[in-house]
Amino acid sequence: MRGGIQIARSLRSKRRAVPAQYAIRISVDNVSTQIWRRILVASDLNLGDLHSVVQRAMGWSDRHSHAWSKSGTRFPGEVEEYVASGSNAEQRLAGRVAIVESAVRLDEVMVSPGDELRYRYGRFGNWSHTLTLESSEVLPDGFQIVCAAGRGACPPEECVGPDEYEQLLGVLASEKLRSHEWTLEWPQTEFEPTRFEIAEVNNRLHIPRPDEIVAPYDTAMLVECLEPSRVPELRAVLARAGIDDESAIGELVHVEAGQRLQAVLTLIGVEGVDADDFFTTVDAMLDEPELGPVNLPKGRSLFAVLKRFGLVRKHKGQIVLTKRGQSAQRDASIMWSVIVDSVPVAPGGSQRAVELLVLLAVAAGLSPADRHRFVAGALESIRSSSILMSGAQTSKRDTSGSTVEVLGLIGATGYELGKFGTKEDSPWAAHLARAILQR
Repeated sequence: MRGGIQIARSLRSKRRAVPAQYAIRISVDNVSTQIWRRILVASDLNLGDLHSVVQRAMGWSDRHSHAWSKSGTRFPGEVEEYVASGSNAEQRLAGRVAIVESAVRLDEVMVSPGDELRYRYGRFGNWSHTLTLESSEVLPDGFQIVCAAGRGACPPEECVGPDEYEQLLGVLASEKLRSHEWTLEWPQTEFEPTRFEIAEVNNRLHIPRPDEIVAPYDTAMLVECLEPSRVPELRAVLARAGIDDESAIGELVHVEAGQRLQAVLTLIGVEGVDADDFFTTVDAMLDEPELGPVNLPKGRSLFAVLKRFGLVRKHKGQIVLTKRGQSAQRDASIMWSVIVDSVPVAPGGSQRAVELLVLLAVAAGLSPADRHRFVAGALESIRSSSILMSGAQTSKRDTSGSTVEVLGLIGATGYELGKFGTKEDSPWAAHLARAILQR
């Protein structure tokens, strides 16, 4: 105690003077099958870099948030947390120590064989992993990170957590269940739970040191790649977008942004709703007759978005709310957080460049017509950049659509349709786009 205030005791140890080679076993917790990897890494790795290694070794795609925790032994519940820089967790872990992961070295939190570290990943942090230090050896010359052994396939990203994963395993084990209509909502029914190819894992870990791992380019890199270029308005749009503005967003914005999705969740209700009735009703709710022949049904697309956001699921012909959906239906702030965290942005390639430019334009308040011209004017410069064209532009897109499609479906953005008319963006769209760019 100091001055009546309890000072948190650090659970970290002194860093090693000479880095060692660590053999670490990563195990997925709370599943009925064995899913684990044994990796060899250098002890001077920081946890931000180790995050990239864990993602690649396991087979995750780094779509969601993550955090680390280490338990103490002095008293029950003694925990130290390590989070990504800029994470909301830095502010919301009241009563706990939350340290930026890049400032923590592996040898500070793992010292002796048997030491453990927890790693959580996923939409709600539902995927828990235990990292166990198995051995510590002299770091050899020319050391490279490798996977030495493992078992089991990484669960599909679409599974929110172990409970849903166990449901999937049950479906895969039963020909009868696999034939049911609701299983068609599971694109991963060809998933092989026992598949593990060590060569594939090491192909993902081919870079000698994780600090050389190239993350998906951010907005700053996008601007740098397009400058100087034939996109003269880019700097002005960037300034107007205000992506460095982290001012608190008012409750009214949360309420307005979530109105459409909350209305749809209210339609589903506690008891759920027949899928066909849901699609028909939502199509009617979102009907925009002024668009005439270009108006298309949106119910199925909006269901895909809600499912991607973890708010609903389909079971035996019924659409029902998840626990997250029930919470978001009642609380506008929870719905806001769900939307900000879940609106998709392509992981790389030219599609990512286009979607970041769209978000910049929305944040800057450009009209739909001006936004279209702004993005179209940048396409040639995007295509001429090897950085922007490399990466994930050929990867399979999520079935719930692109950034543009999702923003439209949730009611954020409008469109410019020539003689059919124009629909402007919602007043809260700029706040949402800015929050997505900051996440």
